[in-house]
Amino acid sequence: MAILVLGFTETGIERSVKSSLGYEGGGCRPQTNAASPWEPGPPLMRPRDEPRVTAVDGQIYLFGGAVAIKPLEGGGAAVEEIASTTRFDPRTRRYRALAPMPEPGNHIGLAVHEGSVYVLGGFAAAIDEPAKRRFSRYVVAEGRWEELPPLPIGVGAMAVGVIEDRIILAGGWTGQRELSRVDAYDLETGSWSRLADMPTARQHVGAAVLDGKLYVLGGRDGRSDAIDVAERYDPRTDRWETLPPLPKAAGGLESVTIGGTVVTIGGGDDRGGTVTGAVQRFDPRSARWDRLPDLRTPRHGHGATYAAGRMWVFGGSPCAYYAASDLVESLPAPIRTAMRRRRRVTSDGEGGIRTLGRG
Repeated sequence: MAILVLGFTETGIERSVKSSLGYEGGGCRPQTNAASPWEPGPPLMRPRDEPRVTAVDGQIYLFGGAVAIKPLEGGGAAVEEIASTTRFDPRTRRYRALAPMPEPGNHIGLAVHEGSVYVLGGFAAAIDEPAKRRFSRYVVAEGRWEELPPLPIGVGAMAVGVIEDRIILAGGWTGQRELSRVDAYDLETGSWSRLADMPTARQHVGAAVLDGKLYVLGGRDGRSDAIDVAERYDPRTDRWETLPPLPKAAGGLESVTIGGTVVTIGGGDDRGGTVTGAVQRFDPRSARWDRLPDLRTPRHGHGATYAAGRMWVFGGSPCAYYAASDLVESLPAPIRTAMRRRRRVTSDGEGGIRTLGRG
């Protein structure tokens, strides 16, 4: 095992604020397995937690995120969020800063349609304030932003997917509660409509679209910061179905689609004090899950996408709660062959990596 520590924001003020709020409070020591087949990539230009990432025409785009937690006058705390837009070329391994988002954002939702990236909602900077209703579009070819009609309700950490000409939002956190609510934005008419509620209200989920259906995987609810629920929405019938649960429960995970399968990456359990490197694959043909090689550095709150034949993971927290990192890694996408579960260096008995330095 190799221990790698780089690019973490962790001042004395932040530690005391996070400790008082129940956030990770003893310094973050990521547990990196140098034997993992996941390959380290060039570090982010700036460490961040909760960025969102997507791919357009073979290029990877990173949006927003949180870089620190700061105290507020009179008590409480706020997230220092950023408006950064960055392009990463997976072939040259180079970053380029682009026109920033109209306003900073963390826990935002992303959707891609016909060469544009849509940025939706996100958490407020001040912890426990209502989530944002902001809705904007980045036209990739022109490098410009434009504002769109606000979301029906402020929400962040939700599932987002594009099916035909609609952006679908499911679940998320309003700043006070988890949602089961599902809304759709019609890209042709510019109007919002309600769809059938998701069976399980939750936030910090993984989301993916495959064969015209929206998958919502794992997440957090009022009882746990790591749940194993897997559900799938069919817009043709406006109905949800329950799928076999994730083998490893997780919140703050990411999901991608590869070769007719849905793959979840990482995640964790804040209240349990763990993060996981679990990479789990669901094949809808067999309705079964299997495991792929674990991440090199377990984490949650990262961004992930598929580009240039590889799965990519950017930033996130390698400890429970908050710790911005500049860590990047990738793995050639395994299309059909399941791989045996690899032994982890330190286990919580359920496939999770227990963090160090937590009080």
